[in-house]
Amino acid sequence: MNMKKIYYLILAVALAAFASCQKPQYIEPTADRQGITSLTAYFTTGKYVDQQLAKLDVADENMDYYVIEIPWFFPEESEDPTTIYMSSLRIRAELAPNCKIDPPLTVLDLNQENHFTFTNNKGESRPIVITGKRTKSRKCNLMTFALTEPYRIDGFINDATQEIYLFTVDDLKGFKAEATACAHATIETNLSVKKDYNNEQEVTVIAQDGKTSCTYKVVKKYPSKIPYGFRDGSVRQLFNFEPVSRLGFPEYTATVYPSLASIEGNLIVSLGDGTVPVYLDGLTGAKKGDINAGAVTIAAITNDEGGNLLISDHAEPAGTCNIYRTSSVNSAPVLFHSFENASDVPVGYNLKVHGNIDTDAVIILTHEGVAGVTETSKYTRIVVKGGAVISTETIDLSGLGLSWGAAPTNAAKIVPASADPEDGVMLCYYSANTITYVNGNGAIAAQLPLESLDVTTNYNTNVMEAKTYNNATFAIHLTTSHFPMWGIGPQLRVFDATTPTSIKEGAPVIADTAIEWYQTAAQGCAAADVVMASSADGFKAYIYYFDHNAGVIGGYVADCIDM
Repeated sequence: MNMKKIYYLILAVALAAFASCQKPQYIEPTADRQGITSLTAYFTTGKYVDQQLAKLDVADENMDYYVIEIPWFFPEESEDPTTIYMSSLRIRAELAPNCKIDPPLTVLDLNQENHFTFTNNKGESRPIVITGKRTKSRKCNLMTFALTEPYRIDGFINDATQEIYLFTVDDLKGFKAEATACAHATIETNLSVKKDYNNEQEVTVIAQDGKTSCTYKVVKKYPSKIPYGFRDGSVRQLFNFEPVSRLGFPEYTATVYPSLASIEGNLIVSLGDGTVPVYLDGLTGAKKGDINAGAVTIAAITNDEGGNLLISDHAEPAGTCNIYRTSSVNSAPVLFHSFENASDVPVGYNLKVHGNIDTDAVIILTHEGVAGVTETSKYTRIVVKGGAVISTETIDLSGLGLSWGAAPTNAAKIVPASADPEDGVMLCYYSANTITYVNGNGAIAAQLPLESLDVTTNYNTNVMEAKTYNNATFAIHLTTSHFPMWGIGPQLRVFDATTPTSIKEGAPVIADTAIEWYQTAAQGCAAADVVMASSADGFKAYIYYFDHNAGVIGGYVADCIDM
């Protein structure tokens, strides 16, 4: 732990001690009504200790029988029943000022009726009962839809209107289809029967509860795009889950070197620890298997904008660093380019690319400092023109006063600003707590101090990505947590960086500063990655993130469809 972290730790402890001596502040009510606003159930045992399991929002202030609906499974996408937790859940109430519950709420058995006395702010009392009930999910939304035979056409799902759009001018008579529903829901419609999708069709989904249903209309439409960037209101979360229990990943204390990529509609996750990367369904997060890594020992992965997976191995000083490529998770990678690591520090754990390696692209490998020995200011830039490597150069930024430490937590992440090397690079790393744009002339042209976005050094800020989508260039920044046990979780921001100097304005076009996370026990290895990819038709963009310390993998989708 460096001095900056030690300072913040001491400061937090001091503030906590100070706060414990203060009188409680009076809290102004957030609504006119008085009473119980909500009841929340938290785990007291197992790997989800202190995490929220369920919440009951109370609309009727005169209610006297409170039933907290407990999800049938937790996480909801899993097959893990919540039966074992029902008898020992910590219940917390949100009360209007000067109201109380006697005896005070503690750990309850929600299989039973628990009797209390509620007293409102007028001193009036009444008996109340708090209990629970395992409840099957009422969700019945579709996650994916596609025509599959005689060839594949992906559908665009609009949950707001419960419509599925097939953007094509093809004749759609005699097609089979396939779809996936949300967790534990079932698709009632037989999609294996050939239908005429030139005409409107319907798909019905039944929720886990067996009662709730949703019917989607499948409509053929002619595709068109908005001229620039993302369509307003199109961003939605695809999934967000805890990877240790679901994927068998190592605990937060293990040192890993996370990197992400997306091809063929899959999210690929590499730990950089000698294990073979896994690939997940890019829409649902469901594990599909291990990629075919061939004989390559993988240090890092990423994807270009042409559907290619790039892989790097790790090279010490004077060693050879190899970059491999493949366009399928099932095809072994082949060598794309090699270079000698002529620097005095290692390279290979941080790999990013902008553009398409079959045409024009810039590939960057950020060099890593050596813990307890030296920092570094170097990166290697590989320029691709017409599908061929035309230059490989190791660049030193020490003259700009920029330097960073060892991977995975203290190294920088440098990303190309575009597929043209003359447009320069963007970078971030923990000790600077700043996003910096270095132009093609090697000068600092813009900087965004992350403290201006309330991002303190309790976060790790060394994760970036940059890609071009629908005539716009986006810089994606993932702020990850050093201290998840303090209530500090990951944050995602997407900036329009078509003009890279605009990064200093600090105005994201997409922001999620309240990502749910699942590891809240203690500080571990604050390593992470973020990646962006487009669908093959260019209509959709996917952003995926992985915060190892906070224990979460998730993804978003946005589109550029002119509705």
